[in-house]
Amino acid sequence: MRYIVINKFSSIPLYIQLRNSIRQAIDDGTLKNKDKLPTEDELCDTFHISRPVVRQAYADLLAQGVLIRMKGKGTFVTKQVISRNFTSELYNFSGEMDRLGKSPKTQVLVVEVIHNDPHVFTLLGLKEGEDCLHFKRLRSADNIPVYVEDSYIDLKQFPHLEKVDFGVNSLFQVFETKYQRPVHKTYNVYNAQLVSDIDANLLDVEKRSAVHRVQSFTYDTLGRLMEVSIASFPGERNTFDVIVRRDRK
Repeated sequence: MRYIVINKFSSIPLYIQLRNSIRQAIDDGTLKNKDKLPTEDELCDTFHISRPVVRQAYADLLAQGVLIRMKGKGTFVTKQVISRNFTSELYNFSGEMDRLGKSPKTQVLVVEVIHNDPHVFTLLGLKEGEDCLHFKRLRSADNIPVYVEDSYIDLKQFPHLEKVDFGVNSLFQVFETKYQRPVHKTYNVYNAQLVSDIDANLLDVEKRSAVHRVQSFTYDTLGRLMEVSIASFPGERNTFDVIVRRDRK
């Protein structure tokens, strides 16, 4: 921990000194990607500082996206923050990660045909008893979970879609090549919510922690709804860029 310098006689608050020491070590390469940081107890005992000081410093660095907290494992340096621009780009996940120089991985967790879900069926315009494909996927970059996503699709529009392996196939490409229905646009709704216990385990984050929740509606060129998806993104690993253009009228 030689990279940490704490001066109790300085007018600079202790948490800022701790935060800046760690950030400098990350920026100059002393701390590298995936390096584990000291625990709160280790820092408190070594530098004789209080737990709130350590927690505030770590909270700031987590918010900056340079640290990641892995449940039951500790706090690590990360360069895995994914900057996403959903307002102007429509990439499939593998293509997006390739573009960012990261190694993508998709794990299919659930594939099932469901016949009732009041919320989803209303959004898709389905009636109880009709066939709806539900599949759940965990997306990772360089072996670190990025987000988990539940997708729902009307099987009347896309018969036999449940037979496709979405661990290796892009849904958008399947829409286009198998069904001749190219994706035209996606409408996204963002909010913050507490992660479910199941998704917390999948994403390797603390239970009841906050995540970005993104509900997406995918349409074809004729304006027909093709898919509804609900995804959870840990805030410490994802940022969202928003482009706002001025109306020239």
